[in-house]
Amino acid sequence: MKILAIRHVEEEGLGYLYNVFSERGFGIGTNIISIYDVFKNNISKIDLNEYNFLVILGGYMGVYDHDKYSFLKDEFKIVESALNKDLPVIGICLGSQILAHVLGARVYKGKEGKEIGWHKIYKQYDHKFIHNFPNEFKAFCWHGDTFDLPKDSLHIFSSDKYRNQGFIYKNSIGLQFHIEVDQNMILKWANLYSDEINNEKINKNSLITDVENIKKIHSYLVSLIDNML
Repeated sequence: MKILAIRHVEEEGLGYLYNVFSERGFGIGTNIISIYDVFKNNISKIDLNEYNFLVILGGYMGVYDHDKYSFLKDEFKIVESALNKDLPVIGICLGSQILAHVLGARVYKGKEGKEIGWHKIYKQYDHKFIHNFPNEFKAFCWHGDTFDLPKDSLHIFSSDKYRNQGFIYKNSIGLQFHIEVDQNMILKWANLYSDEINNEKINKNSLITDVENIKKIHSYLVSLIDNML
């Protein structure tokens, strides 16, 4: 089995997802994790027939920036092809927006502004993928864009600020929040995007010291992957 992970910026990698896949034997022998950097390589050359699972990671660009970031247009085609092949797909943050866009939904700048830090997430609908998620939990968010719910998808998560935090379409899932983050990743983002934190008047230490919530979302991520594989 081979997993393809699409990365849009170096700072937004697999995070704890890598640990979860590794613990399940990926990265060893014929079970391979391929991380594809679309900002370095031509994604149109990817042969999806080689893969069984697709992960679309985050990034600071928006789906409407496809003229500025030309790789997005090719990526949309890859994601559409993956959906047509019924590959399991996880889209995280920008990845969820790309998934929504390919499914025909509108993606746009949110009227409520940035959502950064640990926020309450509410489960709206139960599904076998997220059966082990509680009805309410805290997840790490860092976004300003949002999406409309794609047609024929299940609305699974919301927050106080943005209604659409997650959806399931067939065997694919889009998560607006970052379920993959670890402390090092959060610290890196806090330093790299410090202007955004300052503009939102957020205490940087509050982002990186919430170890208990990190442990909890990692346990939810483990159950999600086990239910999708």
